[in-house]
Amino acid sequence: MRQRRAAGRLRRAVGGLRDANRGRLKDLYGKYGPGGKFADESRCYLTHQPESLVVCERLDTVPMWLAAVWNDELDAELTLERFTNLWRYGLGPS
Repeated sequence: MRQRRAAGRLRRAVGGLRDANRGRLKDLYGKYGPGGKFADESRCYLTHQPESLVVCERLDTVPMWLAAVWNDELDAELTLERFTNLWRYGLGPS
């Protein structure tokens, strides 16, 4: 039951992110995602993963928590930093 409630909260959070940031998501994945003009999976593989929607939601709501968990669990700080720059600032090739 607990997992079902957590999954429901996550679906609502990601759905809210999608609805509130439709243009931003379209720009991000259109530019850096699969088939995008600047797609480079070796530079930022998150733009090629469906899980990146959850990462975007966490960046907007609990960025410090995400960074701490990410760095402790994945040891890929640069990947999160690059994706954060793309999501927050649109940094990268124009």
